[in-house]
Amino acid sequence: MRRRFSLLFVVALLAGIGVPGPVRAADDAAWMFDPQVMVSIDLTIPGSSMEQISCDMGAPRPYVPATFTMTYRPRRGSTKTFGPWEITLRVKGQYGSFRCLTSGEKAGLKLKFPSGSRPDGLKKMTLNNMVQDGSMVREVLSYEVFRSLDVAAPRTGYAQVTINGTYRGIFLNLETMDDIALPRWFFSTQHLYEGSYGSWWGDVGDPFSGHYDVDEGDADDRSDLQNLLDTSRNLDPGWYARMQPIADLEQMTKMWAAEWFLGHWDGYSQFITNNYYLHSDEVGRFSMLPWGTDQSFQWAERYQNAPDHYLYNGCVGDPICGGSYIDALQLIATRWSGYRLDRRADSVFRMVSAESGGVADVKGFVAARANEHRDFIATLPLAPLSLSLSASRSRRGEIRVTWRSPAWRRPPLAVPITEFAVEYRLGSGPWTRTSVAPSMVSTSTLTLTGLPAGSYTVRVRSLSDSLQSPSVSRSVTVR
Repeated sequence: MRRRFSLLFVVALLAGIGVPGPVRAADDAAWMFDPQVMVSIDLTIPGSSMEQISCDMGAPRPYVPATFTMTYRPRRGSTKTFGPWEITLRVKGQYGSFRCLTSGEKAGLKLKFPSGSRPDGLKKMTLNNMVQDGSMVREVLSYEVFRSLDVAAPRTGYAQVTINGTYRGIFLNLETMDDIALPRWFFSTQHLYEGSYGSWWGDVGDPFSGHYDVDEGDADDRSDLQNLLDTSRNLDPGWYARMQPIADLEQMTKMWAAEWFLGHWDGYSQFITNNYYLHSDEVGRFSMLPWGTDQSFQWAERYQNAPDHYLYNGCVGDPICGGSYIDALQLIATRWSGYRLDRRADSVFRMVSAESGGVADVKGFVAARANEHRDFIATLPLAPLSLSLSASRSRRGEIRVTWRSPAWRRPPLAVPITEFAVEYRLGSGPWTRTSVAPSMVSTSTLTLTGLPAGSYTVRVRSLSDSLQSPSVSRSVTVR
């Protein structure tokens, strides 16, 4: 049955047929991943375990025995109690967020639950200390934006944590991206790789270097990651065509665009190549997931040329993928005010106000970001106007594409248009691109021929040498 499913998936992918999303797995723990939920967690860590926990950030971090109890008392309804259970835990955190648990500091924690002692099915729990986020809302807001773009990202709640009878503060209860969470987003998982700290910890181009941790899958067979890295580093013309079968570039461009919009300077597309996951499915096709957004809503670069983020560099240098990145930025811009992140920040703040430093800086960033995007768009050629598509009834396999130059409405243009790019695809398959010189009249027309029957998306963008406008797009069915 597994082989039959794999074959059907590959055939659908190659044919450009939209593959439906995964059937959602059981999600009994969904209630706790809500920013309006504050659970109470009581941990007892015996002295024998404390002796194994080091205050040296670079020391080994073994999972050690502890006792776990979690309680949730909703305003309405009955109290939920889990435990006391025997579990294991370890400290988490790196540069900036690492704290010494044994000296009483607010250390982040990873918890593991044995079979039969799992809170509503969870195998793992991640408790972030939020010491780098004085507002205590940045991760909540940023992951909500990623998820709104269909970028797989963790859900969040809050926890008041007590250790050995001493209250340690409010922690973020961050959903762990493991074999419990991933099936809600993906049909299958071959690997989940966690990438950290660029080349500081190892060669990003070496799948076995210290840059990568294998969180799910076979740690000894990393041939899927090797293929992704090798293919992405080949910057010869045709990068998109080579990469599209092994990487969901539409998804990745939305993630990178969100990193800029959210000011996530510590992410994959920024200067360190940090805080990200690479997920591969059973046919070796990759998606990317965000992580470590506790310092978002600060700053980020729209085009960051660090040498280590091979996928990002290859994409923005490729005409088709680079255009998709601009479209992803524009997509978020159209939604930015609708997110109402200023109001959302106030709402979430009320849950943590006793320990938060306030959200004024987050709200200030949100208010300024749309104007910064508009300033960027003004440096690009204007997008085409009045795109229309018609499928020929008399000639099968043809689409007539018509649009108007923006120069028709607003001459002269600040950024001259040297040509137009017309891109089309069948279903969710790969884009094919062709260029059209500007017409001497206001309207340009191109007829696409030899097309198989199916539903097509066509997008057109203006070009000014290497600069591209956001695209305008329409869909049509060829019979």
